[in-house]
Amino acid sequence: MKPTGPLLMLTAFQGLAGGAVLALALMISLAPHDITVGGREWALGLALAFAALGGVSSFFHMHRIQAAKYVLRRLKTSWLSREALTTGLFGGALALNAVVGLLDHWQGGLFIAITWLAAFAGFIAMFVTAMLYATIPAMLSWHSPLTVLVLLVLGWLSGGEVTLAFAAARGERIATSVLLALIVVAALMKGLQWHFFTLARRRVSAKTGAGLPRGPYRLQDTGTTRPPYRTQTQIYPEMDPGQRILVMAFVVLTLVMVPALAILGWMLDRAAWMMAAAAIVGAIGVFAERWLFFRDATHSSRVWFTDEAHHPSRVATHRFRRPHLRFSRQMES
Repeated sequence: MKPTGPLLMLTAFQGLAGGAVLALALMISLAPHDITVGGREWALGLALAFAALGGVSSFFHMHRIQAAKYVLRRLKTSWLSREALTTGLFGGALALNAVVGLLDHWQGGLFIAITWLAAFAGFIAMFVTAMLYATIPAMLSWHSPLTVLVLLVLGWLSGGEVTLAFAAARGERIATSVLLALIVVAALMKGLQWHFFTLARRRVSAKTGAGLPRGPYRLQDTGTTRPPYRTQTQIYPEMDPGQRILVMAFVVLTLVMVPALAILGWMLDRAAWMMAAAAIVGAIGVFAERWLFFRDATHSSRVWFTDEAHHPSRVATHRFRRPHLRFSRQMES
């Protein structure tokens, strides 16, 4: 699939915002002395900025901006409509949280309660966004619970690193230990998800078919004066194996190895720059992982739009062998 900037920014910045506000809620509830008033302002300000960047960028993904007023009409059936609603509610909850923080001096009980409300809204927004991709049967690479779990874990990890690096006056070893555990979980999940991507590429070919269960199917694109959406975005030249390995190595380096080593170094030396390095490099790793998530995805309809070496269809041979013989005998008689 062709990666698009708005989708990259929405999924990455939404995760950063959701993870940052969740880390803030945990710190002000469990270790309030480890984060100053200025740190709380920074954490919430970063979460609000990330959410705003992700929400604004999503509008540029639409081909017709004027049609945005209809986006909430299909809340019962469309995950896209639900994504627009929950993303907006998350941004509103963060804005309300900032107002309450100003009025409640960033440390009252009401501020803590609204922070947890914003963290819950962020979780719902991240979950709905992930479900938008996980519920597409034709996109075999994404049609898995791992799509939801990976997006949530990466959001909590990257946002937590940002909050701990740029907001906390001093960090607890418990918080850094949780981040290290999330790094391990994220690495294992990404390895398994990449394995699913490999299986999806093998299932979609001229020899094996589209990889989908049999019908009923319905026509979705009757043809227009412009090229269909699939041939513009979903059907894209397959990624070069060398490029895929290179990007995977970069993701492992920036998302796992460098942040883990920086956090371990911070636990031993307490150098603030190490946590900042973990947060910055980890955020870069999230964007690289999101790019690969879109670029290496395999859509079932690719089998009809790409050039492949000719292979005999095992499905057609199995289903139509006997009727063909019967038809030949009738012609001979």
